[in-house]
Amino acid sequence: MPKQLKGFAGKYLRVDLTSGDLLNWPFDEPTYRAYLGGTGVGSKILYDEVPPDAEWSNPVNRVTIASGPLGGTSVGGSGTISLVTKGALTGGATSVQANGLFGAYMRFSGYDGVVIQGAAEDWQYLVIKDGSAELRDATEFLGLDTYEISDALKEEHGIKGRGASVLSIGPAGENLVRWAGVFVDKGHSASHNGPGAVLGSKKLKAIIAFRGEGGIEVHDPERLREVAQRIYEDVEWFRGTIGGVETNQKSGRATLPVRNYTTNL
Repeated sequence: MPKQLKGFAGKYLRVDLTSGDLLNWPFDEPTYRAYLGGTGVGSKILYDEVPPDAEWSNPVNRVTIASGPLGGTSVGGSGTISLVTKGALTGGATSVQANGLFGAYMRFSGYDGVVIQGAAEDWQYLVIKDGSAELRDATEFLGLDTYEISDALKEEHGIKGRGASVLSIGPAGENLVRWAGVFVDKGHSASHNGPGAVLGSKKLKAIIAFRGEGGIEVHDPERLREVAQRIYEDVEWFRGTIGGVETNQKSGRATLPVRNYTTNL
């Protein structure tokens, strides 16, 4: 990958659960520019590698979990990941996002994303740390919900607090419930169209990414910090969805819908 392209780790991790092989998959600058961010690259992989008539539970289905060029930088909220796959609920292509630390920590370990394919015979979880990765047996963690598995994996690896980030599925995903979600750091949800069931069909219980010592080199760190500060200050004005909620609630006009639109405040 050209050294002058800043803002990227430069490679994805390909995980073949059928064979157990893990492969570093470098990307070039034209590809990164043509398919921007995790959603762009994930969509390309899904289009190129998954036949239109393949079922969501077919091992040929791909799950791409990826960050974008701002991931792990000074921009607030840049730990977000995008997950792209053929969803269990509709059988169609889906892209869902979740906050948390996973996107940043994955990039700190040298990967812009992870591409999961195949299906394991026995339950596995994936460890990403300091530019390397390995699959481990996850049998003892089956049945745990996404809060429990996050704590259990950190304890297993001797990590506390924000030393690692865990992406996982719970019992619904294990049992292929078609609206099961994928969760990051316990409660950040990437759930539309049943991606948890897709990971369950592949027998991947979780991925733990460690904070590590790495970082993301950007072209102009000072200018990026200035932009990040302006974004932060703009958020303080509560625009967008949260701004609408606040405005409606404070207006006193009973315009804030609650309880699935059955009443209002």
